[in-house]
Amino acid sequence: MDPAAQHPSPPRRLSWAAIVALGLVFMLAAQLRIGLDASDRRIGISSMPEPEGRRVVEVVSGGPADRGGVHVDDLLVALNGQPLREANDFYRVADGFRRGQPVATEVIREGERLQLSFVPGMPFGWGDFALNTLAFLLYLALGLLASSRQVDNLRSTLLSIFCFAVAFELALPTSYVFSGGLALATNVAFYLITGLQFGLDLHLATVLPATPDWVRRYPLVVRLYYVVGLSIGGFAAVTALGAALGIAGVEPFADVGSSLINTWLLPVWAILIPSIIGRRALRFPDPRGRQQAGLVLFGVLPWVAVVLSSFVRSDLLGIETSIPEPVWNFALLAYPIAVFVAIFLYQLFDLELVMRKSLLYGALTTLLVLGFYSLVAGIGALFAREFGSQGVPLWVLSCAGLSMGLLFNPLRSRLQALIDRRFFPERQALRSRLVGLAAELPAQGKLPRMGEHLVRELARIFAVDPVAVWVTMPPHGQLVQLASSRRTDADLERTALIGADDPAVQLISRSARPTPAHQLAAVSPAMAQRLAETHAELVVPLLAREKLVGLLAFGRKREDQRYVAEELELLTLVGHHVATVFENTRLFDSATYESLTGLLRREALLEILDREWSRSQRYERPLAVAIADLDRFKNVNDQFGHLTGDLVLQRVAQELRNQLRETDFIGRFGGEEFLMVLPETTLAGGVQFAEKVRQRVEQLVIPTESGKTVTLTLSIGVASREGSREDTRTRSRALIAAADEALYGAKNNGRNRVEAAVAR
Repeated sequence: MDPAAQHPSPPRRLSWAAIVALGLVFMLAAQLRIGLDASDRRIGISSMPEPEGRRVVEVVSGGPADRGGVHVDDLLVALNGQPLREANDFYRVADGFRRGQPVATEVIREGERLQLSFVPGMPFGWGDFALNTLAFLLYLALGLLASSRQVDNLRSTLLSIFCFAVAFELALPTSYVFSGGLALATNVAFYLITGLQFGLDLHLATVLPATPDWVRRYPLVVRLYYVVGLSIGGFAAVTALGAALGIAGVEPFADVGSSLINTWLLPVWAILIPSIIGRRALRFPDPRGRQQAGLVLFGVLPWVAVVLSSFVRSDLLGIETSIPEPVWNFALLAYPIAVFVAIFLYQLFDLELVMRKSLLYGALTTLLVLGFYSLVAGIGALFAREFGSQGVPLWVLSCAGLSMGLLFNPLRSRLQALIDRRFFPERQALRSRLVGLAAELPAQGKLPRMGEHLVRELARIFAVDPVAVWVTMPPHGQLVQLASSRRTDADLERTALIGADDPAVQLISRSARPTPAHQLAAVSPAMAQRLAETHAELVVPLLAREKLVGLLAFGRKREDQRYVAEELELLTLVGHHVATVFENTRLFDSATYESLTGLLRREALLEILDREWSRSQRYERPLAVAIADLDRFKNVNDQFGHLTGDLVLQRVAQELRNQLRETDFIGRFGGEEFLMVLPETTLAGGVQFAEKVRQRVEQLVIPTESGKTVTLTLSIGVASREGSREDTRTRSRALIAAADEALYGAKNNGRNRVEAAVAR
């Protein structure tokens, strides 16, 4: 199974982002066209509607209205003989303006009615448009860059959508529009996109540089961002549309909607954003995180200053003149520049590879589209030459469009695969090795062997030392070490078990992506100790159907190289596949192995004993069994609780299993008793083995989540069949009975000892 099939690949998401970006570029081109047409009709004033006309609040110096004698505070009551009684009358009349044709204007100035005249037409604001285009392109580039990240990266997804939303707003033909219908569409789109931006920006600020714990405890707060923003934006849009359609009684609500956007939503937004990011910049535990938040804060402060300045001027001081558009654009420019600086300084993305891919994939999409239109043009020229037609017939265009729609995605996918093979061979080679490794795991059989093979190969592939894999143990989900590429017995004894409710475990389960070890260590002392002992620098979650199956811990790369974005992306996908293999193996073994300790169930072990008894009898070979019982285990449950008792059983079971040979078997016989079947072992060999096991358990110091430690001892009874011929199947049960009797003797003789008995 290819792990890439479980998640959409970044190139596909980047292709969709490229299509969105192309649409936004067309919008900006339309803005330019509309602006050029509107410049012929501009007269150089700003005005506000009043019951008798429109009050002039600003006159552009040297503009047509200024040259015609229009002053600030004049009340425009008629243009070209048409009265301005309704709010949209001005735009309706202005649509008929033509450059070079004078406009008769009637104004009221200080109670006196005056007749004025001016000739419309102003130079197009190329400087303002260039600054707006620069901001548009920066946000577009940042959106595409963020889109190239892995699909499950929340911050990159939010940043991508937010940047595209701002680019959409910058592409709207706001300041050049005179047409009532186009002005209405622009206003409705502005209100909706502003409400969406409010939610996205607050959400992004909240999870930067990492999602705080309170967001996980109270996820409704983040949803409230979107509810508030979209509700206000939707209310303003609907009421503006209703007022334009002439629905009775809606116009006052339209004014309320516009006021909510400009005098409530924007100022509150401008206050919340620096408050949230500033807190993270001051108090985030990781210095790199504080610096990232500080850079983003620096980028938003100019916009915050402009919004609050506009609010104070217009709503508190009553100054009607608006802030010049270049000032808004300069304020918007600071944000993407700050994020780009953060990308370079803190390597938020693998920029070189992303940019190479973005350029190649963008060029690929452009060539396909241009090739399509060239093909259509060629077909049109062929028809014109052969049949004398003046253009391409409609049915030809329809067939060409249908063919392009059917062939575009398969053709693009094949070409992208070719680009990957030719230009990114290192990624293809890494991907092939990881996919091959994931496919090899089921052939290893048991979970411990899978873990050993996995860490050994990952250490070799990534040139990392060490690599460890931890798995969750049922029924409570505690994490225990399954295998390590640099494991020692001393390291294993110092390792504490980590519970499923540990804050670090919950953090990486929710993030579902590779996480730096220091971020996990910052929220959990127990995890910090475990990570320090295993020298981990990166932790990858193993998730199967959103359930945490285990963790992969990676140490420092040789030669101090960093983990690049492509590697993290592939590790995420492989983590999902490994988790699925591990979980399927567990389900298969659940009928054979006991869930708490991972040892053989009683019934399965008795079947193995019967089989080994028969083999021992047939070939006259020795066979030994040992029954081990934890001494005074009830005291552990009474003093520390049953959850700690389960942890102790798991740790002891792990130690017993580690002492066995490949040919030996162990199972949980009941309660705190363990039965070990030892083929090819005499009574003396069984006693020697049992004594080694007893000493190992006696030396165990098991840490608990409360910080205390548990020590305990074992009593063991051993019995053996030395090779005499017995034809009765029940003799295997007699062997167990003899070992149990020896165990009883060990208990009576003071515990923490080994007693031997010969089967009768």
